[in-house]
Amino acid sequence: MNVLLLAALPNPNNMPPALAAVLVVGWFLFVTVAVMYTLSRMSGWVLLARRFAANGNFAGETWSWQSARLRGWCNYNNCLCVGADPMGLYLAVMAPFRLFHPPLYIPWTEIDAQTGKAFLGFYDTVQLRIGREEQVSVRFYGKMVDRLRQASGSGWPNYAAEQMTAQFKSTKGF
Repeated sequence: MNVLLLAALPNPNNMPPALAAVLVVGWFLFVTVAVMYTLSRMSGWVLLARRFAANGNFAGETWSWQSARLRGWCNYNNCLCVGADPMGLYLAVMAPFRLFHPPLYIPWTEIDAQTGKAFLGFYDTVQLRIGREEQVSVRFYGKMVDRLRQASGSGWPNYAAEQMTAQFKSTKGF
């Protein structure tokens, strides 16, 4: 059987350059599509898209070339467009990596936020648990945390608690 398969393949020494180029490009496209498909499922993006697919363009403030970590280990490094307004969070994978990743718009009422510090306390971090049923975690680091907090205003999941903490610190002189 293996002999028949090998006989069917073109000899690389006699292969026309155009055919070799087509095979290389085809292989690259196949691998890219396979990776995008797998990542969309393993990260939970497709799960979120079932309920939170964005309808139309997002009108709030957005930041391109952002990074996030979904489900603790699926990194979307410098390929996200992130947005926020008082009603919800917007996430979109930038072209050409958008395949199998429709833009998302998640209401803040479907998000729980846990803030903290990362990298020996140098960077702010927030872990968002998205969806009451889905529970997909999305983690942002650094300046993105403050940007999301400011753009979301009173819609931010921890807004009331953070306001009480700030008021307590101001009255106690911290």
